[in-house]
Amino acid sequence: MWKWTDADNIQAIILDMDSLSQDYLEYPFTSILKDVKVFKVKDFWNNDVEKTQDTIEYFDISSLLQEILSIAKCESYSLIAISSNALFLKEMMQNHIGTILAGELTKEFLKSTPDFTYTALDTLDQILLKERKGYGAEVFATYSKSRKKMSLLKSETIVQLENGQQEPLTLYFGGRYYSQGHQYLLDDPLSVLVKEFKDNYVEVIDLFFDLAINFINKKEKIDILTAIPLKPIEIKNKRFDRFASLHLKRCTNNQLELQSILKCNKDFSQKGNNLFNRKEIVKGAFEVTENIAGKSILLMDDVYSSGSTFLEVAKTLYAAGAKNVSGVLLAVNQLTESTSMSYHSLLCSCCGKPMTLKINHKNKQMFFGCTEYQKHLYVDTSISMQHGLRMLLDNNKLEITEIIDLEDEY
Repeated sequence: MWKWTDADNIQAIILDMDSLSQDYLEYPFTSILKDVKVFKVKDFWNNDVEKTQDTIEYFDISSLLQEILSIAKCESYSLIAISSNALFLKEMMQNHIGTILAGELTKEFLKSTPDFTYTALDTLDQILLKERKGYGAEVFATYSKSRKKMSLLKSETIVQLENGQQEPLTLYFGGRYYSQGHQYLLDDPLSVLVKEFKDNYVEVIDLFFDLAINFINKKEKIDILTAIPLKPIEIKNKRFDRFASLHLKRCTNNQLELQSILKCNKDFSQKGNNLFNRKEIVKGAFEVTENIAGKSILLMDDVYSSGSTFLEVAKTLYAAGAKNVSGVLLAVNQLTESTSMSYHSLLCSCCGKPMTLKINHKNKQMFFGCTEYQKHLYVDTSISMQHGLRMLLDNNKLEITEIIDLEDEY
């Protein structure tokens, strides 16, 4: 879904000439969005791409955005960028610009996931016309149970076995997660539900997994559905088993039920560890308790961070004879905070304190409220989630600054 974009008011599109094919550069955007302005841009230092009359060359992204916003006379939440270069789009995200990746996202850029990814050019129409809302779990978190056209983020990687053999691993994600300490955490619907799911059943997460698993099953025929198991200390402390809580009604009707075929043999924590230590800590932590020889396995988990735990489990499954292993996850952890832009939360109209997304546990709806919202007896200071998300766009737009030529000073 769009993170920083008003989907009802897209006024300008940036096309990255350095990465896009001619089909994109000649695409009839104005036939889809009547008054939209299209800006074709290229890196000044890239001599492999020929400059045309309507090309804007740039030295850095910040200056480019200032120039385009001044020409387009629109707010940054009405500007989007399309590119096949994930690094280019990462810089756009850090400036709070909407992003579309033309192509598949590689594992290296999962922590900088664009708003949309697609491989078929005709899908672009659906995105711009709001027919395709975004990644499935994000859509469910934002629109609850109402059916919207959605997609799964797909990424391909490999699993390296102890004998040197390499096996494929296809990962499907429902969206993006902003972890503890990230400035977006408390204002992102899916991130709030991911935290809620750690201790409680969440219906829309159940619905997401149910639809996603059935979609994947149609593509690659799953024999066994399983999940990352609890650690010994979690079992001892009777921690909430979030995946066992899911109903998965469609899956059950299709004779695809969650099976417990994995066991975790030791306690470990990945927090605060670097990538090397994460891989070492989790080695040998899992075992397969059933015969899975020749079976296709779909593995469930909530959040993909470094991938160390997930890859270790996939390796364990392959070592036990699995024919194929794929993964479906709620979200992938994001690292897209900006070093140049500050984040502005909503403020309570009564006490001036920051407002964050909260869950009404009676009707399961999310809303924005401050820490004191229940004490404001004579005025309702809460804001609906949809209205609050729109307000955040304006609060966090990229401001147009006047650029002064230093030569004018002399």
